Amino acid sequence: MLSKITNASIALVACDIDVHIFFESVFENEFDFLMFLDIRLDTALENQNAVDYVIVDEQTAVKEKKNGRWDAFCKAYKDRVFVLISQYVNSVHEMDFSKTVKTIPYPFTKKDFYSFLFGPNAYEGAQVSESERQTPPFESEGPDLSNVPQFARLIGSCQKINEVRRKILMVADTDMPLIFLGESGTGKTMAAKIAHELSLRKEKPFVIANMANARSELMESSLFGSVRGAYTDARDRDGLFKMADGGTLFMDEIAELSLECQAKLLRVVETGIFRPIGSDKEYKSDVRLIFATSADLLSLVRKRLFREDLYWRIVDFPIRFPPLRERLEDFPLLIESELKEIQKKAGKSYSITQEAVQKMRGYDWPGNFRQFKSCLRRAAVLSRDTCMIGHNAISF
Repeated sequence: MLSKITNASIALVACDIDVHIFFESVFENEFDFLMFLDIRLDTALENQNAVDYVIVDEQTAVKEKKNGRWDAFCKAYKDRVFVLISQYVNSVHEMDFSKTVKTIPYPFTKKDFYSFLFGPNAYEGAQVSESERQTPPFESEGPDLSNVPQFARLIGSCQKINEVRRKILMVADTDMPLIFLGESGTGKTMAAKIAHELSLRKEKPFVIANMANARSELMESSLFGSVRGAYTDARDRDGLFKMADGGTLFMDEIAELSLECQAKLLRVVETGIFRPIGSDKEYKSDVRLIFATSADLLSLVRKRLFREDLYWRIVDFPIRFPPLRERLEDFPLLIESELKEIQKKAGKSYSITQEAVQKMRGYDWPGNFRQFKSCLRRAAVLSRDTCMIGHNAISF
């Protein structure tokens, strides 16, 4: 067993480069890793027996299943295929891979990884050092975030919010489309702004386009522009794509975009070319696109309310923003930060009892930060005589 472990060759298939870095950081030279971005390994491997195991990330597996290549791939590599199922970034995918292949929760402890591949006692048999055995569950160190001032606005120190920071920094200086997933009020707009500030386009415009509550024809004109006479009351106007030229266009609540506009957006995403309404002239778009949604996009795809081809073009790098109820350990920092903001406006310093903090931690916060801020501001008003916020002042 020991020689089998130390000589194991593993093909890692992941469209998310972060996963590649994770494995390289954890295992260093323990295995012979071959890295791929998709499952078409046969063009790179001399034969299917060239690897002992194949590990595929969930996003890639879903995409390849949609493309019709997954079943043949699993058949070719038989029981050597494992799918990484993310624990911290809840993707929009809902397929149960455990029924067809083995799965590995990601990220994981090194001991658990050995157990998944080689059996329950494999880690002890691998003769790793005592210091490694005492290592807590692995958290990829990733880039150093301590000297990134933009992240000071992203308050919190829990693992989930650190994962958000790490992924933002990893992709910020690329032009890859980025999508933030999460409930309304969790901070997706602020994160998009931070990603722009960390990008090579930071000196260029950051333009926000909110897809919610906009009629189809008005949104199309807003995005791509129009020429006078194109429709009733139409006038010459630059669209948001032109306004964001050279910079970043943040498209919030992308799930609300009409199917007609989705088709035109797909063309821009694929070719960078758009045409204003009523114009016979086309323009080349030079923008970095960042999307956000609080909806379940894959469910909308199944209901044919969101284009599947557009879906696959914008979910290359999903980053999930955790809701407030999943960040209980961050509450002291979040409360302290908001009380400082209240102090600036009120001109007086407020404190809060431990009972009040516990009451807030026990609530599920369906309105996330908008509700959180409103709750504390209301409590401050009720406590202005003593400047001490007790649990009786906290109401939801």
